[in-house]
Amino acid sequence: AQGSLRPLQRASTQQLPPSVAMVLISKKERRQILEHLFQEGCICVKKDARACRHNEAALEAVPNLHVMMVLRSLCSRAFVTEKFNW
Repeated sequence: AQGSLRPLQRASTQQLPPSVAMVLISKKERRQILEHLFQEGCICVKKDARACRHNEAALEAVPNLHVMMVLRSLCSRAFVTEKFNW
């Protein structure tokens, strides 16, 4: 006899912790972040998802959460390395 299979249940983003929720980043903002990273060679991001804007002058128009998410993606693909400084 075969066991019964349960359908996958999708979790709403309200139930997920803030670090797992999906963030949509426009191509324009992603391009700004990547251009700044390639020009400067490094980028410093405060791990504060609730900060309104990023702290560097070139990226003042970009929310800090978007910078964090782009760099998390690059780090997971081993394009950048992460160093903590506190």
